[in-house]
Amino acid sequence: MKMLSESQEVQGNSDLEAIQSADKTAGSEVDLSDRQKQILSLMDTNVEYSAEEIAELIGLKGSRTRQLLKELADKGKMSFTAATKNRKYKKI
Repeated sequence: MKMLSESQEVQGNSDLEAIQSADKTAGSEVDLSDRQKQILSLMDTNVEYSAEEIAELIGLKGSRTRQLLKELADKGKMSFTAATKNRKYKKI
């Protein structure tokens, strides 16, 4: 049986952590629907959009778009301002 030096063991742990981190990142993208991915691809980071603006860009009704935006916010992919009226969404 081959013994690992302490530095080799630490390097192995770092490699494992990097792989696990990449898996989590890839997994979070897999959890998104095609429409959610489309919304994220159309939005610029740190630019505020209304649900109506996004609905027009993707060709959906406002109610369905707001539902998709809420799901994206719940997944940590975007933030929003205001409670309900005049709400703006921002990709993070």
